[in-house]
This record gives sequence, C-alpha cells and structure tokens, in this order.
Amino acid sequence: MSSPSLVSVIIPSHNYAAFLPQAVDSVLRQRCPEVEVEVIVVDDGSTDDTPAVAERLGDSIRYIRQENSGPSGARNTGLRIASGDFVAFLDADDLFASGVLRSHLRVFAAQPELDMTLCRCMDIQQQKDGMQVTLWPLVKSHWHLHACAANLAPLHCFLTRMRCIRRVGFFDENLRHCEDQEYWLRCYALGAKVGVNPEGLVFYRKHGDNTTQNMGPMYTSDALMQTRIADMLADIPGFAAEDKCAGWLAHALGCLNSVGLLATQDAERSLAMQEYFVRAVLCAAPLYKHHPTGEDAARLLRIRQYYIGRCLMLGKREGLRLTPMTEKVLAVLSRMVPTMAEVPAEALKVRLNSIFVELCVAGLPPQVSVG
Repeated sequence: MSSPSLVSVIIPSHNYAAFLPQAVDSVLRQRCPEVEVEVIVVDDGSTDDTPAVAERLGDSIRYIRQENSGPSGARNTGLRIASGDFVAFLDADDLFASGVLRSHLRVFAAQPELDMTLCRCMDIQQQKDGMQVTLWPLVKSHWHLHACAANLAPLHCFLTRMRCIRRVGFFDENLRHCEDQEYWLRCYALGAKVGVNPEGLVFYRKHGDNTTQNMGPMYTSDALMQTRIADMLADIPGFAAEDKCAGWLAHALGCLNSVGLLATQDAERSLAMQEYFVRAVLCAAPLYKHHPTGEDAARLLRIRQYYIGRCLMLGKREGLRLTPMTEKVLAVLSRMVPTMAEVPAEALKVRLNSIFVELCVAGLPPQVSVG
C-alpha cells in the first residue's frame, strides 16, 4: 500500500480565536489512508486569545506568531516552512467539508499532469430568520480566461502542487484584497494545468468581521486587479493566441463591472476603468475575426459570446455615465454578435444564464442533499 500524500494546509489567523478550533478540526478530519495533513497556523499579530487557543491545540498544529502583515504575508510565512507535496489554504473562519482533500488527490491521481485542482464552495450566512446557504458555480474549463473577469472561487477551493507553488513564488504582500485572484492569475499565466473536482466542497462563512463585508476597498481592489490583468494579457506569453480574444472580452466585462461599482464612490477611477474597457474591446475585436480551432473551439466561441452578451447587458444598466467612446465600443460588441444585441434585456439575460449553465459543472456535490 502506497504512503499517503502530505498536504500542507496553511491557516492565517488574525483575531479569529473563536473560529480557529473548528477550522483546524475540519482539516484534521481529512486524514485517511490516502491523506496526511500538516496544519500550519500563522497568527498574524492577533490581539485576542489566539495564542492560548493555539496552545490548547497542541501538537496537532505548527504554530507561528508574527507581527501583523496582512493575509498575504501570513500565507507566505506558512509557505516558507511547508513541507507537503501539495498546498491548501484555509482562512481561520472557514471550513473544509468532509473528504475534500481526498477528492482533490483522486483527481490528481487520474490526471497526473495537473498542477492544481479546484472544487465548489458553499457560502453560509447566519441571518435573523435562519441560515442562508448559496452554492458557488464552478466552470468546467478555461479558468485562466474566466479569471480575467472576476475571481472564480475562494482560496480554499484550490489544492496546488508544491512544485507549482515554488515556480510561481509568493503572494503579493502589497495587496490586502484580491491577492488570491492575482496569485492564481500568475499560476495560469505561467502555464499551470488546472483540473476540476466536482466531488469536493468547502464552506465560506460570512459574518460581520469578514474583510469582504467592507465593500468599498474591495471595489477599488477589483479595479486595480483589472489593470494588472490588462498588463498580463498584453505581455505574458502563457495565454495562447487563440485564447486572447476571450481573455480580453472577459477582462472587458470586469472593467465595465468596476465602472458601475465605482460610479458613486470614485468617479475618477470609474472613468479610468471605462478607458480600460475600451482598450480591452479594441484588443479583442481584431482577434474575434479568427475562429478558434481544435477540440476547445466550440467552448471558446461560447465563452466569447457569453462575455460579449454580459457586456451588452451591463452597458444598458441605468445610472451609468458612459463616455462617447465607451458607447462606440459597445456598438462594436453589438456588431460582433448582433443576435444578442437585438433581443430585449430580459430575453438576453435568459440566454446568458443558459450559456453559463452550459459552461459550469452540473449537479450538486455529494455532501449536499436536497429536501
């Protein structure tokens, strides 16, 4: 019988002593004949009783305390001492579902060429009238393209080979938001091969202390991320030429979404994102004339159509103050897919939802029951 694979699970924690034991327990429960875990808890300058809680967890964890440096710095500290063949990240207030690491490793065993796998996530939010749960969609393929529009999944949905981590390097410690999206984009740009794990599930717990509850900085960070995506699409060779058109179109949607989010908060930055939107479409337009080939051709065409349609629908949103150039570029998109431009907004929404369902993994993870 072969020895189990060692997975280093890095858990940064800043004032999350109340959540930490549950997070660690969800990792320790992953142990099985196929999986061994190394739990690394990085206390990022907590001022609560995290040190005492960590001490009670004993030898089940490797505990490091450091001055506060943000989530990227804490994860990098964990990466420097991690010894596993695989790496996973788990925020201290989130949870792994039963068997998720085993299901990831089974995908790697079936597809040994992969560098990373990702699974689905369920949001859990306690409300006055009960618990609200929402299952994130999981696209089947072309993660490097979809990630040019928005983050695909929370950080703890991914399992990554250590050799890929060593090639890509560390998280950008200058980023306090969207640092995970930036990291995965670097992986994709360097050619990381990604597989989907439809059997796995993680839990993202939403509560008043989450950083994502403070949406103002998030909107700004999303916009800044789009500027990095623009540079990446222009300069990094890891994106094949036939993928670039869909990448630029996904990026165009990300920019246009930032225009709307920032319209009332940061008019100057919102205007700058319109300029990035214009650039993205003008970069995509000449590439759109060339139809992709190969086994992925049909799906790439659907991805192109999807992001054009999303841009057209978003461009009609009330309250957007679009520049004349942005309006002209939206007209360019309309000419690319006239069948989408001509349908009413509600019908377009239905069509886009249908395409998105087609691009995503169907069904529910086995941990989710209905009824």
